[in-house]
Amino acid sequence: MPVTGYQVLSSEREEEVHFQFTPNIARSRWSHIEDLDTFFTRIYLYHQRHGFICLILQSILSLLQVIFLLVLSLFLFYCIDYPVLFRDKPADSSRVMNGTDKVRLSDVFLPASKCTSKFTFLTYLYMIPLLMFAFFRLMKVFNVAYHFADIKAFYNVALHIPDKELQNYTWREIIHKIIEAQKEHNMCVHKLDLTELDIYQRILRKKNFLIALVNKSVLPTHFNIPFLGDVIYFSHGMKYNLNLLLFLGPWSPFENNWHLKPEYKQPEKRLELAQSMRKTISWVALINILLSPVIFTWQLIYKLCDNAQMVKNEPSILSIRMWSLYSKIYLRHFNELDHELSARLSRAYVPGAKYLQSFAAPVSVIIAKNTMFFTSAIMVSILAMTVYDDSILSIEHMITILSGLSLLFLICRSLVDDDKEIVCQESLMTAILTEVHYLPDSWVGKAHTQQVSNQFSQIFPFKANYLFNELISPIVTPFILFFWLRPRSLEIVDFYRNYTAEVAGVGDVCAFSMMNLRKNGNPAWRSPGPSSLESPTAKLPLVDQAEDGKVEMSLLSFSVRNPTWDPVDIEAKKFVDEIIAKTRQKYSSTSNSIVNPFQHHDMIDSTLNIAQIPSCLIGLDQSTRLLLKEGLTGRPNRINYSSIMRSSISSTNEYLNSMEVNQSALLLHNIHRKQLDERGNNSCASISQSALKTNTNLQEQTPLLKPGARII
Repeated sequence: MPVTGYQVLSSEREEEVHFQFTPNIARSRWSHIEDLDTFFTRIYLYHQRHGFICLILQSILSLLQVIFLLVLSLFLFYCIDYPVLFRDKPADSSRVMNGTDKVRLSDVFLPASKCTSKFTFLTYLYMIPLLMFAFFRLMKVFNVAYHFADIKAFYNVALHIPDKELQNYTWREIIHKIIEAQKEHNMCVHKLDLTELDIYQRILRKKNFLIALVNKSVLPTHFNIPFLGDVIYFSHGMKYNLNLLLFLGPWSPFENNWHLKPEYKQPEKRLELAQSMRKTISWVALINILLSPVIFTWQLIYKLCDNAQMVKNEPSILSIRMWSLYSKIYLRHFNELDHELSARLSRAYVPGAKYLQSFAAPVSVIIAKNTMFFTSAIMVSILAMTVYDDSILSIEHMITILSGLSLLFLICRSLVDDDKEIVCQESLMTAILTEVHYLPDSWVGKAHTQQVSNQFSQIFPFKANYLFNELISPIVTPFILFFWLRPRSLEIVDFYRNYTAEVAGVGDVCAFSMMNLRKNGNPAWRSPGPSSLESPTAKLPLVDQAEDGKVEMSLLSFSVRNPTWDPVDIEAKKFVDEIIAKTRQKYSSTSNSIVNPFQHHDMIDSTLNIAQIPSCLIGLDQSTRLLLKEGLTGRPNRINYSSIMRSSISSTNEYLNSMEVNQSALLLHNIHRKQLDERGNNSCASISQSALKTNTNLQEQTPLLKPGARII
């Protein structure tokens, strides 16, 4: 009989696994909800997007944006008489004879009959997909109005939260109210009591699978480009296609929101399913190629309308940094909601930007400085002539030249930092790691190198790079689907079978999202002890382990942020208690000194001048402990770190929890590095070599077919 890697997990607690048929609970309109995934997701969106009115308004305006851009693009192409607008020909000969050559709007705008007469076959080909998109947006408006009206009633009646008080509740408070509402309304028929993990797993079912696909290096995200080297590419267009192929489409492995198709659980079907997936990916890639001109034109118009005014007023906005879409998957914990991830990445922005700014680029600085000299010289000359006679501005393209020179000057100015601060890159990298929790092992001790700087800049790029990657997505995505994703169809099929767990009352979830150390933990992220080699986790096959300590980090983060949640796995509970105890012991002075970030920020500021030694020379442990004292650089400064924290965290408890998670993450990294050192150069070298091959992500490549499984 073939051995399958598909896991059927049931809770170890009797009260969590038995079916609920309690007759004394009165049925309500929210009893026995069939699709709890969608229901809980809408509850989350309702809270995060500020209620019913904001949701309806946003969906209506999104529809109007599509219609407006469609009409505007057609109007600009076909309904303007550009020769008259640019005065290449007279608008009305009678007015010219009378001495009035003023151009009116009625002369420039063509009547509707003339506009439509210019339409060609390509015009209608351009209109059809956008009209279909607008129709779907219209359906979405009705869908939002219908379904979120029920969510509004659920908040008002079941959770006893009126809309006007919605923003006074944190998401954690909403979670606790949902757990209490389950006892009264019996939303989930399969379980008497819901836990925080049940709700998170339903909301994040698809995202947990996507995180695991990236974590196990199944999806193509790293590409070796000639003359550019290893490049990370992952756009919204690519993500949309992956969602259609792997989660949402009729051809996806899921038969509904909460169950895989039965054939994906059978090893003997793997080749057949892989062949079917290859064909599906080929068809999707072909459709992407056919639609690429329309999508590219649409994206170009949309990006111009969305960013042109900001770039005009503040060109330096193109040189600000932003977290890439890939980084938001790679750096994300299992069972971490969007607002929790955004808070971490927001706090990591300042040290991340400061780290990349600390690297001088001599060639670009020299070019930028000289370009500023040439542009300013030309602009001064034109402005001087304008003071003498302002009629020079009426010369053709003179305003365009001035605008272009101003834009070029401001862009070059943003690249030149004359007052570059002397910083310690190792300390900054530690500050980044404090918030993002995941960085490659190959970067340890090499934060000062240009190689690590280039790799980090790919997950934290300039906004200009981000916009460029999104613009070329319609052209690049079809080739990635066909040439890189299609050959990995068999790995994807094996992934779903090996890393899917069936949980009572929840359905099929990513096995890693269970955060079970016995099944998916990595012993390299555990504290060494006399019994560590004899524990089940130490003997776990590599194929079962998540990479980069993702399970351990996720378990720790989820446990701290949800203190009322109790892990079913005894080993997981011991692990969390051990790490938290060590963290509180090691960072007790820091934790005790920061009681309330709102009241004690002056005290923090007053201690910034204590440290006189750069933290990169002290060592990782002490540099972490002195992080708040030193600010973000290796020399005394006056950076108000607490103000940054206050902008991202709304309450003291969340602030303290985030601090504890960050300190525990650093402690885990220290344990991991000590484990690698103790295991010897061989194991350390094997992990480093696999890390260098993938350049920035550096997960170890492991087979997806489990040992003992029969290859059909």
